[in-house]
Formats: sequence, structure tokens, C-alpha cells
Amino acid sequence: MTESDPADDDPVHESEPSVESAPFRGGAVDAATAERIVEEGTDDGDAGPFGEHTPPEDEPEPEVAMSQPLVDQTAPRSVDRAELRDAYGRVRAFFKANPDRYRGLQRRLKQARIADTYDEYLTRSVWITLLAMVATALAGGGLTAGLAVTSGAGAALEATSLFSGATGAALLARPLVVLSVVGTVVGPLAVGATVWIGRNYYYPRTVVAARRRRIALTMPYAVAFMYALSSGGMNIVAVCRRLADADGAYGEIAHEFDAVVREIDLFGNDIRGALSNVRTLTPSDALQRFLDDLLGVLESGGDLEAFLENETEARLDDALEEQSGFIETLGLLSEVFVAGFVAAPLFIIVVLMVVGFVGSQTVGTIAVLVYAVFPLSMVGFLLLIDVLSQPFDEPAVRLVRDRDQSTPNERVAEDPRLETYQRAKRTTRRRSILDDPFRIVARQPTLSLLLTVPAGLLVAAGVVGLGYAEPTIAGVLSRPLEATVALAVAPVLVATGPLAVLHERERRRSRAIAERFPDVLGILASANQMGVDLVDAFDLVTRWASGTLADELATVRNDIAWNHDVTGALLALADRLAVPQLTRTMVLIAEGSRSTGELHKLLAIAANDTRARAKIARERRQEVGSYVAIVILGFLVYLFVIVMIASSFFAPIAEQAAAADATGTEGPVSLASIPVDTYRTLFLHSALIQAFGSGLLAGKLAENDAISGLKYSLPLVIVTVVAFALFV
Repeated sequence: MTESDPADDDPVHESEPSVESAPFRGGAVDAATAERIVEEGTDDGDAGPFGEHTPPEDEPEPEVAMSQPLVDQTAPRSVDRAELRDAYGRVRAFFKANPDRYRGLQRRLKQARIADTYDEYLTRSVWITLLAMVATALAGGGLTAGLAVTSGAGAALEATSLFSGATGAALLARPLVVLSVVGTVVGPLAVGATVWIGRNYYYPRTVVAARRRRIALTMPYAVAFMYALSSGGMNIVAVCRRLADADGAYGEIAHEFDAVVREIDLFGNDIRGALSNVRTLTPSDALQRFLDDLLGVLESGGDLEAFLENETEARLDDALEEQSGFIETLGLLSEVFVAGFVAAPLFIIVVLMVVGFVGSQTVGTIAVLVYAVFPLSMVGFLLLIDVLSQPFDEPAVRLVRDRDQSTPNERVAEDPRLETYQRAKRTTRRRSILDDPFRIVARQPTLSLLLTVPAGLLVAAGVVGLGYAEPTIAGVLSRPLEATVALAVAPVLVATGPLAVLHERERRRSRAIAERFPDVLGILASANQMGVDLVDAFDLVTRWASGTLADELATVRNDIAWNHDVTGALLALADRLAVPQLTRTMVLIAEGSRSTGELHKLLAIAANDTRARAKIARERRQEVGSYVAIVILGFLVYLFVIVMIASSFFAPIAEQAAAADATGTEGPVSLASIPVDTYRTLFLHSALIQAFGSGLLAGKLAENDAISGLKYSLPLVIVTVVAFALFV
């Protein structure tokens, strides 16, 4: 049964426009603004090249935020600067009088969905920059005054080591002048330039790039969604409306189609004009090409359903190709990791250790490498992989479908029992949480840190309180293995062990559901095609399903049977499962069921799409497994070399140093001066840091999730402790 829509009679919804639109209408336009736009659009004044209303010369240009055209179309070249200053003020008038200079910024603001015109944005940037400069000048002046009072200005300049020669001596003779100029002039100018460039250049570009990535990620799902709806007989305007409403599942691409809907509803464009306008300013090249092809189909009167079906298959093929290229990149990164975090650290540590044996002080350098350079480098490497993985990262999807939190209709809102009912529901929900708090932690494993981190700190405090280990450098050097295990390893295991177990359990649950759900949809499609009612079809599926999936399917069956609400039941299932791919599939089925009575066809489309997505994820896990093995083997090589050096090299040195002290003889190198305990401690800590970091990296490579790497990190840490306990 097809739901009626105001635009259903015409597949392209050619309405009589009351006002033409600008190239993009993306912002939140309220009713009053829309009414004003329509009134201006129906005025007898001049119209711009795109049909927009151009105000008379004796009044300022109207501000409609995101709907304002590009500056080259409405540049107020003939407007007097005095009128602009009177209407907008001096600062904003300066920017409005030079529109061509800021055309690129305005385009980026529209693409980033920043609801400001370019002159508003730049005016705000001016005030933010001035505020930062004033704050910097005050801080610099206060610092200069403090140094003047304490007579430390000269020492502060000399400590910089930047002043030499005659000019430097002359400047050092007037330290307060130099510090005053730097603190109140140079510093504020530098801060102001940084704020101005960052806000007006880097920030909009960063937002646009992020939106481009999110659109590319969800676009294949959105195309499949459009294909499923169109296959049920829904016209293109209604499809755009459904996609715009599904922003919880489709994110930024839904926002792009929301702009299409606004073009139609608020500004009177037909579907072709609306798609063309959004196509002009979308930040995604892929979406731009898709809209070009879609416009071609609409203009030529082609088969929309066939076009969307081909696009769905093409997007899946593109996703496979992109994943193959990304996996090759991951392989290269795993090799870089072995070279940069296994071979290079070993080489540097051994060289510095040998240099230290001949009298140079290299212990401090090794300590900086172990405690600062290595951890920060690993964090940077993880961030690099995260940035590269963002186009392939499935964002969390959550649909708010709580009937009790939704706005009740007027009749229900006036019912005196409503407040009592809502209070009872909240009480029941709190009781269910208190009855089974573990269920919430199991579904959101990171919440376990609220308990395990304090427990880990208590373990460390208990060790110190019992006197088993001393939290001092001397205490650690005297018993490196025991002190490190008691003060660091044990607390870390207590804090992160439950998180690793719960996270892996939840991940396997999601994977099992995602793997089996395509078969569920296939069975539902076959049953519905043979005339089986949807409730009976769910009952049929629950007979062979097991575990969490069977319980959830039974809940859906009961929900549909009792409430007769297929859409609500499916969306509630999506919220409970909290698996991004399945959430989008449920949205697809729920929305498509409103437009077609041929539910089996819709289910078949959803099953094929879900099966293809599961195949992509499975192939990635299989191919990335070898790279995970490379990372783990690389760490084991590092551990083997470190243990061999610590056991086969330091032990003889310690024995010869003791013999030399007993006999009073000294060789060309004083063995007693070699800090053997310090080197052993540094080697142990370097191996532990490498173990933990390598595990996190392996998880990031395999699952695109650093927390998943805890299942590798914690065993590698235990292996490191055992190796040092047995062989060092």
C-alpha cells in the first residue's frame, strides 16, 4: 500500500514557484524568515539572476544566512559605502563592500553548513582575534612587570641564548624594553595572526573535509535506501523527503537532501532545480556526480528504479576497490611500524648503550627515548592510522524512538493520566537498571572504567601501603621487575582487563548478528513472497535462530502483533541491536514498508545490501590478519633481543665489576661506573611500552578500534613480565 504524498502525482513535482532559490539553502530557516523570503520573492522589485529578490537601493541587502547567494551574484558594487556603514557598522560594512575577495570563504561556509554569511563570520573573527591579542598583551605585560619587580629580566633574556654579538649585547643592556616589545607587540601580533588564519582558513576547510568524508561513507547506504523506496513506487520527491528525515541513520548525506526538501518547500523550486542547486555546493565530489546522473535521468525521463539499482551495485563495487587500496596501505604501515618501532629503537638503544660504556653519559638520552619518544611516536602512529581509516569507519547510529519522550498529540497531552503514566515509565526504567546494572556495562564497555580505574589505583596504593614496593626511583632501580609489576603492570591489568573482555564480547555479539542477519532477511522475503504474514514470518525465523538474535526477533514479532506498528517495531530493534549496518537496514525496511505492499521485494533488496556489507567486513578481517601477525612478531623479535642483551651482557659485566672491586684492579673501562640496574630497568620498561603499544596498533589494524587491541596488549605485557622474570 503506497502512502500518499503531495507530490505523488508528478514524479518530478513541478510546482509553480513563488520564489526562486539561491544556489544553496542549507541552514535552519525558521517560519518567520521563510515568510519574509516569500514576501520578498513576490515583490515587484528586481530579481537577481537566479530569481532571488534584490532589494531597492535605499535599503540594505536582506540577510538569509545559508540561503544567501554567492557574492558574485549579489555583490553590492553600486551600494554606497556610507549606506553600508549605517546599516551594518564599519567592520561588517568593510567586508560587504569587498565581496569578491571572500567568495571562496563564503563557499566553504555554505559547504560546512556554518549558518553565517561571510561578512558576519569575518566580523566575529575580528572580535575574537582582537580579544586574543588583548589577552596576550595583558599576559605579556604582566610577565614583564613581574620580571621587572624581581630583577629577572636580564636573566630571562640570557637564558634564551638568542642574543650574541654587539647587537645582542645592546639588547641585553635594555632587557625590559625588549621584553615589553615582545610581550605587548610581537606576541599579540603572532597570536592574532594565528587565530585569524586558523579561524578563517583552516577551520572551515577542516569542517568541509570532515563532511566530505562522512558523506562518502554513508552514500552507498543512502543510494540503496533510495533504490528500495523507488522500487516500491515512491516518486523521487517523496524519496528525498524520506532520506532527509532519516538523518539519524544517514548523517550528512541526509542533511544534503534536507536542503533539497527546503528548496522545494520554502523556496518553491521543482525537484530538478532543487537538486541542481544542492549539487552546486555539496562538498562531496561523489555526491555531485551522483546528482548529475540523477538529473540526467529526470531530464530525459529515464527509468529511475533501474538507475538507482545500477548505482547501488556500482557503489558496492567502489567500496570493494577502495577497501582493497586501504588494505594495501595498512600493509605498508605495518612494515613501517616494524622498521620504525622495532629495528630503529633496537639500533639506537644498542648504540647509545655501547657509547655509554666508554664513558659518555647516555642514560638520560635512553630514558627520554623510552619514556617520551617511543610512547608519543606510537600515539602519533595510531592517530595516523585513525585519520587514514576515517573514510572506512562505521559511525555509531542511534535512533531516538521512545514514544514516551516524543511530543504527544494534543488529545493525549490533555489527558490527566499522561503525567502519571510517564512517571511510572521512568520509575520502571530506573528499576530495570538497578536490577541488572551489568547489562548496561555489557552494552557500553567503556563504562566499566568508572569502576576498574579506581580499583587499579587502590591496588597500587595497597602495594605501597604494605611496603611491597616504593614509588621512588631508588626503589624501582633496586627491584625493577617487582616494583614495575606492583606499581604499573598490576594496576593496568586491573583497570583495562574487564574493559578488554567486555569490549570483545560486545564486538563478537555485533559481528554474529551482522553475519546472520542477511539470512534472516532472506527468509522473511521468501516467506512474505509466498503470502505468509509478517508476524508469522518472524515466528518462522525464531524457530531456527538462537541466542540474542532469536530473542530480539521474538520481541519484534510480539511488538508487531500487539501494536500493529511495523515501523516502530523495526526501529526499536535497530536501537536495541546498536549495529550501524543493521540500523540503516531497519530504517530502509521501515520506511519502505510505508510505500509498498510488496514487502518481499524490499526485504530482498535489504538482504542483498546487508550481505554485501558483511562480505566486505569479512574480507577486511581476513586480509588484515597477516599484518597483525607482522606487528606481533615484530614485537617478539624486539623482546627477544632486549632479553638477550639484558641476560647475556649485563650479567657478566656485573660479575666482572664485582671482581674488579674485590681485587682493586681496573681495566681501560671502569665497569663499576656502568649503571647495570638502570639499563635493566630501562630495557624492561621499553619492552612493556612496546608490548602495550604494539597490541593497540594490532587492534587498530584489524578492527579499526584501538580498544580491540587490548586483547593483544595485555597478553603481550604478561609475556614480557614472564620473559624478564625467567631469563633476566
